[in-house]
Amino acid sequence: MIPSVPAVSIKTKRPAKGIKWDHYRELKKNSQIHMYLPATMKLNKKSFFTMLTRYQTVYLKPNQGAFGVGVMQVRKMEHEKKTYFRVHVGTRQKRFQSIDKAFDFVLANRASADYLVQQGIDVLQWNKRPFDLRLMISKQKDNTWRNEGFVGRAAHPKKIVTNIRSGGTAVSIENLLAPYTNRITQKKIIRKLNILGSRICEQLEKNYPGIQLFGIDIGMDQNLKPWVIEVNTRPEKICWKCMRKLYKKNALGKTLPAGSRQRRERPSASNRSAQRPS
Repeated sequence: MIPSVPAVSIKTKRPAKGIKWDHYRELKKNSQIHMYLPATMKLNKKSFFTMLTRYQTVYLKPNQGAFGVGVMQVRKMEHEKKTYFRVHVGTRQKRFQSIDKAFDFVLANRASADYLVQQGIDVLQWNKRPFDLRLMISKQKDNTWRNEGFVGRAAHPKKIVTNIRSGGTAVSIENLLAPYTNRITQKKIIRKLNILGSRICEQLEKNYPGIQLFGIDIGMDQNLKPWVIEVNTRPEKICWKCMRKLYKKNALGKTLPAGSRQRRERPSASNRSAQRPS
């Protein structure tokens, strides 16, 4: 069982929450960022059909939302030469013989009317559970952006979202990447992520005057390529001391069987392995 940890969020006055579609359109303008963006469209019947024609898996998410609430996964699958569509929301999974019925189910289970459909990335897994990394990028006194650290999050065994509040598990970036690469390559990946994070903040800050902190969610695919899942303009600040203690206590978490019952935690983060971007 994962040990409890003191609350780590710090209440501050922050700019209004951004709209994910606006973030995506702004980041696409930057030639050094756009190749790391999964294809994304506003959700309607046409875009739903188009995306599932191009990609085997797509994710549906509220244009404005937090903590993984309302996120759904739709996967096109085949069995005995027949195509069907599996929709995963929360811990539920339903199969549909037609894309029309799958779309109707999606509409009926939306958390809001305004949704996006995003290309699904085959991300790396930890203990047979997909994981992502949140970069906490803050503005420095010299007006540059620096990564405070990484929040490593592995999804609940029965869910598709990695958020800690939704049952995800906090794991250090070192432990997440250890099965896939050596420490030298890990350092290169960390440096690349820090640079990418700084560029993202530089591109977005003109739309959010006064903002001092971004939370950037990154998924790593099977080739160790980073993908920008989304950007949060109002992330909860992290108590890094609490997180370092949590990671020490959770060092054996990787041995837990998929499906082990775990206690929910507040958002947590990796040790401060981040380096200043160049």
